[in-house]
Amino acid sequence: MKRTVAYIAIALLLAVSINGRAQSDTLNRIQAPDTLATAPVDSAAVAVVDTTAVMVQESLIGYKMQSRYRPVNQPFVEDKGFFSNMFIMLVGSGYKQFAENYSNGPYITSSLGKWFTKWHGAKLSTGVGYFWDNYTATRVWMADTRLSYMFNLTGYVDGYDPNRLVEFYPLAGLGLALNWDSDNVGSVGPSAHIGLDVNMHIFPGIDLVVEPIFELQNDSRNLVRMDIWRNYLFAAHMGYGLRIFLDPNRFGADPGGDWFFTLSSGPQLQFSSFLINENRIRFSKAIGDASMFGVGRRYSDTFALRAQLGYSWHFWKEIREGETDEYDTPLPPARFRSSYFVGRLEGVVDVLRLFNLVEEDNPFSVSLLGGPEIGVLYKKDPYYKDIVYPYVGFTVAPQAKYTFAHGISVFVEPRVSIVPYSAYAFMTSTVNRNYYDGVVSLSLGVEYRLFGNKQ
Repeated sequence: MKRTVAYIAIALLLAVSINGRAQSDTLNRIQAPDTLATAPVDSAAVAVVDTTAVMVQESLIGYKMQSRYRPVNQPFVEDKGFFSNMFIMLVGSGYKQFAENYSNGPYITSSLGKWFTKWHGAKLSTGVGYFWDNYTATRVWMADTRLSYMFNLTGYVDGYDPNRLVEFYPLAGLGLALNWDSDNVGSVGPSAHIGLDVNMHIFPGIDLVVEPIFELQNDSRNLVRMDIWRNYLFAAHMGYGLRIFLDPNRFGADPGGDWFFTLSSGPQLQFSSFLINENRIRFSKAIGDASMFGVGRRYSDTFALRAQLGYSWHFWKEIREGETDEYDTPLPPARFRSSYFVGRLEGVVDVLRLFNLVEEDNPFSVSLLGGPEIGVLYKKDPYYKDIVYPYVGFTVAPQAKYTFAHGISVFVEPRVSIVPYSAYAFMTSTVNRNYYDGVVSLSLGVEYRLFGNKQ
């Protein structure tokens, strides 16, 4: 079971496909009484089989005949109603076109989908977002429509079960996309995509979705300076969002779990060559603060999910004594903030219990946390206009925690977050440049856990 939990956590943190076969009876499947699984072999009947036959049977079939490894094929409810097995999705993502002088940007997609059988489904998606043409420092807008075929890979391998905690849906399809800016109105061009939905059943009728998608797309602005094959280039989406079923038959059961709340705060600074070389600010003068409030749910003794909201800042530029502006006018000494309004969704893996290094009732725990970080960056810039940039990044943190009372714990959490953005490269330049803030913090916090919520 604990190895399975590790697979689930890794999938949520890295959004990569893993083998979904080894599902846990108690954690990953809430088996309904109405199951088509074969009944266990009667022990009395086995006893009368001669020893040789039993040995041959075990050597040929082995674990495949054990009841915990048999596929659970629950009934697929087929209705003639319009909303039968239908769902909507809302996904926010970071978007990147792999072309010279293009930046990343935010992207939002909404979808309407339907499962036609246990294994096969489709969804129609529409999205809008933008990125920057760094060559001209202009904002480029993009809108698209995609039709995707979905395959229930986990259900096909391990049996259909709408109550399973995590499932993997490979997807592929075609679409139409349009790019435009203030100077170049493009034409609609075709696109093709392939990707994966990592789907986690967190509440009845509501699933958490991690959705990496790779796309071949037409840059319909037809820029002469862009040396790309027939105006086609690769793009990537890394999306995070929710799938909400409209059909009550697909709501499924509540997976259960103890809720917990966290409150933390601590020092923060930016660790990057840009901070050291271009702004020459001393680390002792750069330190700010990060304060976060979190709510989560623990699904087992080794795995949990946590969402956080908060605000953090540090100093990123410093004007020292004797510095002047572009007109050689002396500037007063000052420091300028880089602020982050942050939302996070993290998988939490208890490493000590995952590898059976401590007993379950041990007050110590060491966990690994990681997942997407979505927010708005605001940098005060004394030389040019202030930088305001919505971003989708990534965050990772180890956590050491001690429980000193029933449900009450204290923890220390060193963290690194990668924040991508695009901004003007120099004081008088009209050319943008891509940057990545490496934001590090060390937070102290308290956690309060509500026990007795297991289903």
